[in-house]
Amino acid sequence: MTRKNILIALAIFIVLLIIYMAKFTAINIALSKLSFPNQLKHYPYLNQGAQSENFGVEYLFYDPANIDYDTKTASFIITTAHVNQDFEVYHKLDAKGNLTDSLVNDSSAIHTFHNEGVVFGEDYFIDWCTSGNKNRQPFVDFLNHDFKMDEKVWEEIFEANYKNTTAVTYKPSKDWHSLTFYFKMDKGWLAMNTLKNDERIYQDMGSENELDFKGYPVKGNRFVALKSSITGKYPLLSYKNQNDGETRPYNWKDPKNPINLKYFKKENLQGRAPYTGLPQTWGGDAYLTLKHKNEVIGFKEIALKNVGFSTEPAIDLNLYQVPQAFENKTDVAFIILSYGTNIGDRGGNGLYVVKRK
Repeated sequence: MTRKNILIALAIFIVLLIIYMAKFTAINIALSKLSFPNQLKHYPYLNQGAQSENFGVEYLFYDPANIDYDTKTASFIITTAHVNQDFEVYHKLDAKGNLTDSLVNDSSAIHTFHNEGVVFGEDYFIDWCTSGNKNRQPFVDFLNHDFKMDEKVWEEIFEANYKNTTAVTYKPSKDWHSLTFYFKMDKGWLAMNTLKNDERIYQDMGSENELDFKGYPVKGNRFVALKSSITGKYPLLSYKNQNDGETRPYNWKDPKNPINLKYFKKENLQGRAPYTGLPQTWGGDAYLTLKHKNEVIGFKEIALKNVGFSTEPAIDLNLYQVPQAFENKTDVAFIILSYGTNIGDRGGNGLYVVKRK
């Protein structure tokens, strides 16, 4: 090739590159639509009735949710927080995923659904979750309430209560200098403060409690908190929400995973890099399949994807399933969709239940 031909070819390449960059967005969106698999075109958004032959996805709540599974009844407790109003709502779902009851309570109370399904306040308990009673009931007694109990007497009473009860849980004081223990008795719950600054109180960030008491773990684990099959983490409201460590890697294109990415369809150029103005992020729809009980549910959700051939879209959803040991007791699963502020919201944020039609 002569020098003249090389210069002509280079000039043509530069012109084509300029045209491509000028029409970058339009060309890429057109190519994305052109290669879009026709079999995915009927995929709905989650809140538009995604379903398979026997299963459907149903929208439940907008609020962030904590999900607890009752291993005895195969039912669920969903906790939604209403921060501005300073209260929480506990929703009960049966083993089929149907809403059956709810309880509204002061958010300053603690719920120990990982234990015996009880809500504890300063001077009351509510065992609605297992008994159906929504009333605040007084403790059988509240020992060492003023922290003036003799140390030897305290040790004897505490040891006896801990040994003879089937369920024990506890919570830290606001100053973290003591714990309040709750013992399940025949006639209700007994509360008992530890001694102030007991040397057995320690902080364990890997624990389900803010503070722990050495040698005396929680007893009576009836409820299981569900964690995401996508990230391996608990929801934001969970009492287990220390979530230490990085999110475990999840391959959206791995067919072995429960949720699988089939296609990302570019819809708009979401953002450009600072200073240079170069295209940086695509906005569009991620087309996905959920494998649930030997069926496949197809759906789509908006997502972001960095410009580039090898990048994967960021999809803000998590799947919550019961542990494998209980998967034959219920057909229910949950999805939490939580768009970030940089991606927008088409009205689909919230908690969904996957259940039989």
